[in-house]
Amino acid sequence: TAIPFAGVQGNHETYNLNWKVRMPEAYLHLFSFPGNGNQARKNEYYSFDYGDVHFVVLNTQIDEMESLQPGLLAEQKAWLQKDLSTTQKKWKVALMHKDVLTYAIKNREDRKAGISDIGREFMPLFDQYGVDAVLTAHLHTYRRRGQLYNFEKTGQGPLYILTGVAGDVRYPGLWVDHPWDEKKAPQPETDNYLILEAEKDKLEISVFLPSGEEIDRVSLNK
Repeated sequence: TAIPFAGVQGNHETYNLNWKVRMPEAYLHLFSFPGNGNQARKNEYYSFDYGDVHFVVLNTQIDEMESLQPGLLAEQKAWLQKDLSTTQKKWKVALMHKDVLTYAIKNREDRKAGISDIGREFMPLFDQYGVDAVLTAHLHTYRRRGQLYNFEKTGQGPLYILTGVAGDVRYPGLWVDHPWDEKKAPQPETDNYLILEAEKDKLEISVFLPSGEEIDRVSLNK
C-alpha cells in the first residue's frame, strides 16, 4: 500500500549525535518532496495540493541554518508570499515545526507566554494571504488556540493548533497553560493523531488518542 508522506523539517534534523549543528543530510537525501521551493534548498520547504486544499510546508530552522545557509528566512518569506498569492485552492493550510507562541515554564521567571520569533515573522503573512489553518509542533503537547489575527485572539484569521505527541518524549507538567489555549490533551499526555477533512464548505480537524478516543474536534466554514 502506498501512503502519501509530506515531511516537515524539525530541529533534530540539524543536530549530530554530539548536539552540534550541521546540515540535515539524512533528511535532505532520503526524501523527494516537490521541487517548487528554492532548488538550492530542495526538500527544506515546498507546497502541494491535495483535493481542494493547498498545503505549504515551511522550514523553521532559521537560527540553526543561518550559519550553514544564510538567508533562509528572507528567501522563504518571499517564496511563501508568491506561493500563497497564486494558488486557486479554496483552503490553505500551513505546516511548520517550531511553534508561533512561547509558553511559560513552571518555576522559570525567564520564560513568559507570548509570541515566538517564528510567529512574528510568519503570522502576518498567514493573515495577509488568508491561510485557514496553521499546524505546528516542537513542544510535545497538544493545544488548540482558536483563530488569531494581527497577534490577537479575535475570532477571525487562521486557526492555530499545536499538534501533540508522537514518540516517547514527554514533558509532563512543564508548560504553563497559555492564555490563548482553548483545548489541551488529557494530562499526562500520550500519543495522539489528527485527521483533517475538507468538504465543500467546511474544513474539519479531529484529534484522537491511540485508543480511538476523540479528544478534540474543530471546524472552519466558508
